[in-house]
Amino acid sequence: MAARNWENIADFLDPQEFGDLATFTRKGVVIARDVPGIFDDPTLSAESGEYIANVSQPRFTAELARVAHLKKNDECTIAGDAFMLDHDPQSDGTGMAILSLSRDYG
Repeated sequence: MAARNWENIADFLDPQEFGDLATFTRKGVVIARDVPGIFDDPTLSAESGEYIANVSQPRFTAELARVAHLKKNDECTIAGDAFMLDHDPQSDGTGMAILSLSRDYG
């Protein structure tokens, strides 16, 4: 396989490389299908007094132009897992946006 040019963000977000595909819905209607991005679900340790809990912080990073129209509480499916957007997309200043997600148990 030829070396990839990581200057092209589409190569980096390619599901055959590092990326994932997400589908977004609002009130049951698909508003964006097969959006390429990077899914990440780090676990953070939250401390409250003498108690420590592990907290999941799922997020999806995608091109801002592809997700700018999304809104808080839109639903998201990535690899069969359901999430909801915690906030409107947050631009990172590079043309990318971070979508904070929470697991949709509904």
